[in-house]
Amino acid sequence: MSVQWTRPLPRLMLDGLLLGLLVLGFSYWWLGNGVHELVGTIFLIFILRHVANNLFWWKNLPKGNWNPQRLFNLALGILLAIALFSLLVSSIFLSRALTTILPLPRIFIMQEIHWFSAYWAIALSAMHVGVNWNRILSLALMLVGKRNFPGWLKIAGWVTALAISVQALKSGMVVGLWDRLAFQYSLSMWDFNEAVLPFFLHWSAVLIGLATLSKFALFLTVRFKVALFQIEQGRRTS
Repeated sequence: MSVQWTRPLPRLMLDGLLLGLLVLGFSYWWLGNGVHELVGTIFLIFILRHVANNLFWWKNLPKGNWNPQRLFNLALGILLAIALFSLLVSSIFLSRALTTILPLPRIFIMQEIHWFSAYWAIALSAMHVGVNWNRILSLALMLVGKRNFPGWLKIAGWVTALAISVQALKSGMVVGLWDRLAFQYSLSMWDFNEAVLPFFLHWSAVLIGLATLSKFALFLTVRFKVALFQIEQGRRTS
């Protein structure tokens, strides 16, 4: 039976799986090169499915008003597309499996491009989730058959997200994200012989923190725009 990708559950599972595969790709020294390349290949295939699921958004870009969410989405979409394309191209040149088929030269700079684009891809993906949180929430509500979640659950969710965001500041340093986003080199690598679970917990905190930050930034932008509109309306009526 074919999967109906437009339904809430498959779409939510696909988005969650994409983030999971992206984080898993960072555990290179735990997975080994073969599994790392397999994870990367599956990730890129699922990215194509994700793009296909959202073709209607790209087709409707010229239509409608350009509100803050659409602008945020477009900016993040372009930056994320650049990061993922860089990741794909550099993957081809670095792939050990493809070297047995294609006589591609080993270019050192491709390793740098692959490294930095991967960190930017995961950061932009988390922010992409935050900006589209209302759509994700709508899919979750459709899945459970509700119109809205209780107010106490929303408050608890925000409090939890903000608490995790504080931890994300430290977790980003632990996994070396902040340095790599600034295109700085670091020789620090996670010792998977010592611990595995904390590695994924730190990355989870980073993802939640960046998603919360982008959601909060979008919220403030919308509020600011509404405030400016109200001030302008007040001037016109006075």
